[in-house]
Amino acid sequence: MTTTPAPIARFHIRQKITPFQNTYRVFGDASGEPGPLVAFAKQKRMAFKESFTLFSDEQASRPVLTIKADRRIDVRSAMTVADPATGQAIGQLRKKGAVSLLRSTWELEQPGMPVVVVQERSMPIALLRRFIGAVPYLGDLPIPWVFHFDGAVTGGEPVLTHTRLWGFRDRYVLEMRDPGIDARLAIALAICLDAMQKR
Repeated sequence: MTTTPAPIARFHIRQKITPFQNTYRVFGDASGEPGPLVAFAKQKRMAFKESFTLFSDEQASRPVLTIKADRRIDVRSAMTVADPATGQAIGQLRKKGAVSLLRSTWELEQPGMPVVVVQERSMPIALLRRFIGAVPYLGDLPIPWVFHFDGAVTGGEPVLTHTRLWGFRDRYVLEMRDPGIDARLAIALAICLDAMQKR
């Protein structure tokens, strides 16, 4: 007996850097290309406490998601993702500080679901990024690293992937292969992987 694979949900993330804030646009998928806008966010640069609100449009008329750090300037802090209409937590995102010193690793926790470990796909690229980042002057160059993340339950196949596209602009494709994962939580993860995981 064969089983039909679950359909893949796909989103496209675009980041734009400005002097005072970064903006993120999340698009649905249209035959492999960015389709309609589904979320828009602004991140104040040099914020002491990371906090994001995602809106349904660029006019910020309707909030659809909030992401808020539980601690100030702490790589181990959990990011709580919540529904702004009800205040109910959708789940948590946690960066694993010690492991991430060598290879960026996050955890995605959703009530009623196994914890998904999200890790940088390539160890050699992870180590090379850290080495170059530690070299004076060389680490300040805007190198357009292409590195990707896979998320899986322990011992299982990837349930989501986060792929950076080639180019100087930050462009990503998020694919969800488990329909049980809340798309809002996965989108929050995709934004945090750009905004917070400098290592």
